[in-house]
Amino acid sequence: MAREVTKKDCLAEIKRFFKYYYAYCQSPEPDSVREVLASIYSVNDKVRKAGYPNFFRSNEFLAIKAIRNYAIHQSEIYNKAKALPIASKVPINAELKILCLLPKDVVDAIFESTDLKNQAAIESTCVFYKKYVDIYPCIFNFGVQLFLYTENNSLEISSNEYLEFKSSVEYERKHNYPHQVTGGFSLPQGGNIDEFIDNCLQSIEESLEMQSALYSEKDGMFTFKETQ
Repeated sequence: MAREVTKKDCLAEIKRFFKYYYAYCQSPEPDSVREVLASIYSVNDKVRKAGYPNFFRSNEFLAIKAIRNYAIHQSEIYNKAKALPIASKVPINAELKILCLLPKDVVDAIFESTDLKNQAAIESTCVFYKKYVDIYPCIFNFGVQLFLYTENNSLEISSNEYLEFKSSVEYERKHNYPHQVTGGFSLPQGGNIDEFIDNCLQSIEESLEMQSALYSEKDGMFTFKETQ
């Protein structure tokens, strides 16, 4: 006889998601994103079985579910974790500094393995480039949705990762900033985006090293260090 899924089970899975999410943001390991995708799937499964609202109306969740199912049941997704350069020779406009790039042919294969609704969800929540598709905006926006969901359903937790996410959301509320993002980036002085992706992105490790050298962090917010 299956055991009933409880609120405690939901809290544990939500805590796991934020743990994996922050680990991914600091890790170049390809498998780190699989843990994020799997946890998102499990969050929905747990809350649904516990009687809470599910995420089947979220395009972000539908997109992640399709990518997760392909990665678990069919083939590798060959994702690359990259970051926009903190110190760049050319100006960059971007809401997010991290990219999670899947080869375009992998996304084409995912499309062949799923239905039209899920294909449309991927197209509307991810950013398509010539050779790659960036799924990080989708993951980020689902994280925002999940955080707001925890507030609305009294599922808040006290882990460091969750509280850091909460600090960022409260900062955005205070300054009337949007919580969710469009994703993608632009080169306002011109330039080929696809060539920039091929030649100018940093590894996560390089980005974190430069961030530590140039910025101070408090409650999830970063300020430029004063030069001596």
